[in-house]
Amino acid sequence: MTLQHHQTVNQDNASFKLPPKPYGVVTVASGEGLINAFRELGADEVIEGGQTMNPSTQDFLDAFAKINAQHILVFPNNKNIKMAADQAAEMYDKADIHVMPSTTIGEGYYGIGYIDRDNPNAEEVIANVTELMQSVVTGMVSTAIRDAEGDQVTVHTGDYVGYSGKQLLSDSPNREEAAKALVERLGATSRDVMLVFSGKDVPQDEAESLIADLQSQYKNLEIMLNYGAQPVYDYIFVLC
Repeated sequence: MTLQHHQTVNQDNASFKLPPKPYGVVTVASGEGLINAFRELGADEVIEGGQTMNPSTQDFLDAFAKINAQHILVFPNNKNIKMAADQAAEMYDKADIHVMPSTTIGEGYYGIGYIDRDNPNAEEVIANVTELMQSVVTGMVSTAIRDAEGDQVTVHTGDYVGYSGKQLLSDSPNREEAAKALVERLGATSRDVMLVFSGKDVPQDEAESLIADLQSQYKNLEIMLNYGAQPVYDYIFVLC
């Protein structure tokens, strides 16, 4: 059962506060489409931020204060953001704050989607979500800002580079080719579902063409395209 956000209800000239719900969710994302996707998934508060714009401790505290819940699960979705989330968790005393080990958008997305909000055992809920996130693979395509050497990949400044974590996995002057090579290196043939978030600089017809090509190549893979409109990353691929 999902309760609505904390609110005051007027009835017969009296005011009543709804009791706290078991679980609230705070996450971090950038890009209108990606933010909306997290909200539709069940995030109570989405703090705008990411690779080039890290939220502050106060941003997290402000988000916590808007949620009336016993437990608030926080998905930073970036290693550089986790410190601010941890500091806010130590400072906030009106709920139990649990900073989840999500280091990518993909881990956060799937983690939030699999929260069992009807399970009263918070430790069990957190353990299950953490285990699920460990099975998710996330890859990104962006523009290389300098030359670099990766595992079997030489990256040239200005090219489109595909990577996962710190691993450089593809490089091409052509964005679609870099994306296709990345998906192959991520092991798409052994996965069941792939979410694709296209960035703000990617034309819709290009994204749809890419998805059509990938679906033709990976016939047993369910592929879902979302117009994330995120900066920095032209494509984010999430495989589970």
